[in-house]
Amino acid sequence: IPKDHREHVRQMLDILALAFWSDSTRISTFMIGDAQSGKRFDFLDGVKNYWHGLSHHENNADTLVQYGKIVDWNIAQFAYLCEKLQSLKEGESNVLENSQLLFGCSIRDGNKHDIDDLPLLLAGGGAGTIRSGRRIISPKKTPMCNLHLALLQRMGVSKTQFGDSTGVLQLA
Repeated sequence: IPKDHREHVRQMLDILALAFWSDSTRISTFMIGDAQSGKRFDFLDGVKNYWHGLSHHENNADTLVQYGKIVDWNIAQFAYLCEKLQSLKEGESNVLENSQLLFGCSIRDGNKHDIDDLPLLLAGGGAGTIRSGRRIISPKKTPMCNLHLALLQRMGVSKTQFGDSTGVLQLA
């Protein structure tokens, strides 16, 4: 049994990487931490409160520092998964290059409950179908489902609509 949240998350990410590498699955959803929960992140130096409470920071400097540490920790976990997948060889490539990993959230600013211009990170090469190393800025009010539809099509799902999509986000 994991001693703390950090160890538990790393173990789960290792299992996820193994599942991809062994072809047990190629589709997964993993929520590192539910921002709505009362999960405390006091295992991080200087963090004294829970994620959701800190997301309502009211631009308080100390609260923003604590909130930022949680965000940074979550990003580090995603980086860990990407590095793990990149280290796993798959043919002439690696598991990361043959995968699509989407990292982000459904709210931009918990303090304002802002749901526009979400900060998302797409990693992996989609088996050569995604041009990496760039920033894509979509027009205002572009539904996130346009991205989901693009990812689905790269997995061989022949759909022209997904949720509230209005088109397919160009990733190539």
